[in-house]
Amino acid sequence: MGFELQDITSLSAFPKSGVTYLSFLLFHSLFADDRDIHDLERKYILDIHAYPNAQFGDPHAPRLIKSHFPYNPAIPAVRLTGKTVYLIRHPIDVMMSAWDFGGLINGAARDKQSPAFRSYVRRWLMTGGDYPPFGSWIQHVRSWLGQITIPVHLVSYENLVDNPARELKSILEFMGAQVPAERQRMAIDRSSMKSMAALESNEVENRLDGIFFRNSLAAGYGQGHRFINKGYRKSYETLLTAEERAIADKTFGAEVERYFSNRS
Repeated sequence: MGFELQDITSLSAFPKSGVTYLSFLLFHSLFADDRDIHDLERKYILDIHAYPNAQFGDPHAPRLIKSHFPYNPAIPAVRLTGKTVYLIRHPIDVMMSAWDFGGLINGAARDKQSPAFRSYVRRWLMTGGDYPPFGSWIQHVRSWLGQITIPVHLVSYENLVDNPARELKSILEFMGAQVPAERQRMAIDRSSMKSMAALESNEVENRLDGIFFRNSLAAGYGQGHRFINKGYRKSYETLLTAEERAIADKTFGAEVERYFSNRS
């Protein structure tokens, strides 16, 4: 990839934790208006999974990557990382986002009233949120927030959505990036769920290979599935049975108590 050692800030997150929203916020904060948003993950905030051979498209901008890898000092992307913004999302909301995404990938109907859904929930709870090939939610969170080699700025998805101005300002300060307040406000406006959904719709309607649409996902899009969905919140309270909540408490309780209790 031609990167210099520890020249990179990684946007690290377990899959389906909202890192696309974070990427939009930083793209609109840090890159010039003439940069094409459709090239976000290929030139500006490189998705190292979808585009492992991509090259940075702006030599004057911060070098950012999007990564779902758990922390492992042997992984090249980790060895090149000088700072990490770690985005964490409640594991049951992640579960629901992953459920919807499965419909997009497979082009199949998704029924939350079905036995298949309850089986999916139970497997998620019993495995600590397993999402091959990135391991489990539990393992991922512990790997990044338990290591002391790379400086980490922790952001919760819930706080990022509820108070984007505060969280974006804090992230940019951590990165050492000086971005005028007006530019930050503009970035927040351009990164709204409505704006991202409109961009996705444009890609789907025009079959444009960009941030969201891929030809491999055409069947799922044809079924009406979308990447930008409900932005699940409080799924633990609204979608789990009492028995499932008990299992969730046993599996995720320590991390949920540590990272989500009384966060504001």
